[in-house]
Amino acid sequence: MSDAYAADTDAQLVDAESNVYDRGLDGAIALSVVGFALALLTLVELVPLDATGSTLTGGLGAILAVTVGAVGTVGLASYTNVVPVTSQRVRGIALGLVVTTLGLTLLGVVLPVSLATLLGLVLLIEAVAIAAAGVVSRFGNVGTSPSSSAGLFAGVAFGVIGVVLGSILGGWLLGFGTVLWPVVGLGVGAVLLVGTVVPREDLGSTLPAALVVGVTGLLIAGNVVGVGWQWNPSNISGGFTGNAVVPILVLFGSIFSAWAAAKCRAGFGAVGREYGAFLVINLNALLMVAVMVAIVVFVTMKGVGYAFHGFSIGAVSALVLLAPALLLAVTTARRPAGSAEWHSGARLLFRVLPLAVVGGLAALVASVLVTGSPLRYDFTYDVLVNRQLEPLDTSIGVTPEATVGALVLVAPMVLVTVYFFRRYGNLRSVGTSVALAERVRGVLPPLVAGVLALTGLFVILGPSPFGLPVGGTLGLAVVVAGAVGAAALSLAPLAGILTSDAEGGLPAKATDRAPLFTLGVFGGLALLTAVLFLEPAAAITPGTGLTDPVPMVAVVGAVASGATALLTGVARRDAEASITRRLLTEETRLALVGTAGFLTLLGLHVAATGQQFDLLALTVANEGTFSWPMTQEAYIPLGTEPGGIMPAVVGTVWLVVGATTFALPLGVGAAIFLTEYAEQGRFTALVEIATNALWSTPSIVFGLFGAAFLIPRLGGDESMLAGMLVLGFMLLPLVLITSREAIKAVPDEYRDASAALGVNQWTTIRSVVLPAAMPGVITGVILGVGRIAGETAPLILVLGSTLNSTEAIDVIGGFEFVAQPPFIANDALLSASASLPTQVWAVIAAGVSGSPSMGWATAFILLMVVLTFYAVGITARTYFRRKLNYE
Repeated sequence: MSDAYAADTDAQLVDAESNVYDRGLDGAIALSVVGFALALLTLVELVPLDATGSTLTGGLGAILAVTVGAVGTVGLASYTNVVPVTSQRVRGIALGLVVTTLGLTLLGVVLPVSLATLLGLVLLIEAVAIAAAGVVSRFGNVGTSPSSSAGLFAGVAFGVIGVVLGSILGGWLLGFGTVLWPVVGLGVGAVLLVGTVVPREDLGSTLPAALVVGVTGLLIAGNVVGVGWQWNPSNISGGFTGNAVVPILVLFGSIFSAWAAAKCRAGFGAVGREYGAFLVINLNALLMVAVMVAIVVFVTMKGVGYAFHGFSIGAVSALVLLAPALLLAVTTARRPAGSAEWHSGARLLFRVLPLAVVGGLAALVASVLVTGSPLRYDFTYDVLVNRQLEPLDTSIGVTPEATVGALVLVAPMVLVTVYFFRRYGNLRSVGTSVALAERVRGVLPPLVAGVLALTGLFVILGPSPFGLPVGGTLGLAVVVAGAVGAAALSLAPLAGILTSDAEGGLPAKATDRAPLFTLGVFGGLALLTAVLFLEPAAAITPGTGLTDPVPMVAVVGAVASGATALLTGVARRDAEASITRRLLTEETRLALVGTAGFLTLLGLHVAATGQQFDLLALTVANEGTFSWPMTQEAYIPLGTEPGGIMPAVVGTVWLVVGATTFALPLGVGAAIFLTEYAEQGRFTALVEIATNALWSTPSIVFGLFGAAFLIPRLGGDESMLAGMLVLGFMLLPLVLITSREAIKAVPDEYRDASAALGVNQWTTIRSVVLPAAMPGVITGVILGVGRIAGETAPLILVLGSTLNSTEAIDVIGGFEFVAQPPFIANDALLSASASLPTQVWAVIAAGVSGSPSMGWATAFILLMVVLTFYAVGITARTYFRRKLNYE
C-alpha cells in the first residue's frame, strides 16, 4: 500500500505515489457498493430485474446521473473549502463510484443482457479483483502486513456460510429427500473453513470470499438462477423465485467482496480487520435501515398511488425546493468526523452521504432541464364507481417546464435567508470607508421611512386622495426611483471588489470593501422591500419598456449578490491568514443573504401583484408547475377524477393549531405557578396525581365529555371549536407534566444569580428560567401533537365524520364583528368540518363510500401532516437549545 494512502490526508485525488493496487481496490470497494445499491433497488422493484435494452440503459443512466451529481456536489464543496474532504480513501472510492457506474452503463449499452445478468457479471468482477489482490499480496508485490492466518472467527463464519450454501445447493441438485445434501453442505463448509484458517491472512481473507462471490456470480450470470427461475421443494410450503433470490444473493455477495477488498485496502493485519469490519457493519446498518424503509414503503404503497395521482412538478420548482435540503446536508457534512484514526475516512464518507444524495437528486432534476425529456413514472390507481373498483391511469413526473410558482419560490428562499442571516456575525470596523457610501448610509434610513410613510398614506386615503391621481404619478415616480436605487446598492459590493486597488490579491480587495457589503445587502433589501409595499398601496404596477423594474431589480440584486458570494468564496480559498478567512466567510454569508432575500422579494412581488415575470426561458407566476391534486383539490363528486382531500387536511391542521393554542399557555402557566410560586405540599402532590390520571384517561372519555358538556353550550351541533377544545384538554396534561419537569431541571444557581443582581422573581422566570426550560416544553408539545393529530374516537363524537367534503373550512375569513358581546363571531368555528382521522375511519373501518385506496392514501397524508408538525417542533427545540448554549 502506498505511503500517500497510508497518510490518508494527501490533497490530490490520485497522486503520482498512488499505485495500481490502491486504485484497483478503491474501484473494487466502489463496485461492491454499486452492486449493493442495485440489489436494493431491484429488491423493492424500483428497477425491474429483467430490464433490457432502453429500459436498462435508461435506469443505469439515471443512476449514473445521480452518482455524478453526488460526487460532483461533494467535490465542489471540497474545492471551495465548504466541506473539506481530505481523506484519500473517500476520494478514491468516490472516483471509483463514478468509473464503475459509467462502466456498468456502457456494458448495458454494448451487451444485450438483462439487469440480472449484469449483476452476475458484477459479482464475477468483484471475485476476480479480490482474488487477484490476495495473490499479489502473497507474492510480495505490494507492501502489506498480513498475519499468519485470517483467524478462527473468520474461518468459522465462512464455514457456517459454506454449510448453508452447500446444503441449499445439495438439496436443489440432489433433492432434500436424500441423505446426501447434508454431506454436500458439510463438505463445502469444511473446505471454506480450512481455506480461511490455514493459509496466510492475505489468501485466507480473499480466496474463500472470491470463491463464494464468484460461484454466486456465475450462477446468476449463466442464468442458472435468473429471472424465470423457480424452486418449489416438496417438503416446504411455498417456493423461491429468481426475482427475490437474485437480489438477496447479490446483497450478500457485495458484502463479502466489500469486506475482503477493505481488508486488502488497509494492508491486512489489525488495521485491515478493523477497516473491513467497520465497512461491513455500516453496510449491514444500511441494510437494516433499508429493510425498515422497505416495510414502511410496503405499507405506504397501499395508499401512495392514490395519494400521488396526478402529481407533477417542474424541474426549476424542484431545484428551488431542494435548496433548504442542500443547506441542511452541507451543515451535516461540516460537523467533525471524529478522531483522525484509520476509520476517519469512513466516518467522513457517511458524513457527506446526505450531501451526495441531495446533489444526486439535483443532478437528476437538472438533467430533465438539459435534455428536455420529462422524468415520468406511470402507474394506475383504483377508484370506487358504483361499488366497483375501476383502475385509472396516472403518473408522477418531473417536467422540463421552467416555470416556478411564487409561493414555491418564497418559502425555500425565506428559509435560506434566515439560515445565512443567523450564521452571519458582523463586519464592523472592517475595511476602508468610502465617503460616498457613508453619505448614502446616513440618507438611506430616512429615505426608507419616507417610502413607508407614503405607503401608509395611500393605505389610509387611497391611491387617489381628493380625486387627485397621486398614486399614478408620485407613487410611480417613487417606485421607479426606489427600484433604481436598490439596484445600485445591490451592485455596490461587487463593483467595490472589482475596482478596489488594495494590494494582496482578491482576499485583500474583498476585505477592503467590507463596508459596502452591509450597505449593499441590507440597504438594497430594505429599499426594495419598501418599494414593494408601496406598489399595491398606490394601486400601480409600473412598467418601463417591456419589463417591470421591481422584479428586474430583484433579479439583478440576486445575480450580483451571487457573483459576490462566488468571488468571496474563491478569495477565502486563497487566503492564508485565519482572520482573513473568517472575514471572507462573513462576507460570503452576507452575500448569500442578499441572493436569497432578493429572490424572496421577486416571489412576493409576483404574489402581491398577480403579474408573472419572464426572464429568458424562466417564468415566475402565481400558478406554478407544482401540482398535487390529493392535497390541493377538494372532492369532485361527478368528475372523472376523484379530486382530493384538501378540506380534511385543512381541518386537521386547524384542529392541531387550535388545540395547541388552547393548551400551551394554560399548561406552561400552570407549570410555572406550581413549580415557582406554589408551596410544595399536599396541594401540588394532588395536582400532580390528577394530572397524571388525566393524561392516562382514554380518549373516548374526552369525546363523551365534549359531546355531553361542550356541544350543548356551543350551539348544540358538532363543531370545529368543540374538536379544538377536546383535543386541547387531551394535550393539556402532557404539556403541564413536561413543562414542570423542564422547569425543575433548571439549576437553582440560575435563579440565585439572577436574584443576586436584584432582578425580581417574575423577570427571572421570564428571562432566565423559561428560556432554559423551553427545549423540554417543546418536547412535550411535540409528543402531544403526535397523539392528538391522529385521535379519531373523540372527533367522531364532537366533530362528526364528514366524508368527501367539497369545501375547506375558512377559519380566518369567518371572523366578523357583531354588536352583541363578545363582539366577535365566527360561524366557521361553530360548524362541522372534515378531518383526516375521521375520514380514514369512515372509509376503511366503517365502510362508508370511498375506495380502500383512498383510506390508505388519507392515512399516508395524515402521517405526513404529523411529521410536518414534528419537524416544526424539532426545529424550534433545536433553535432554543443552540440559543441557550450560545448564551
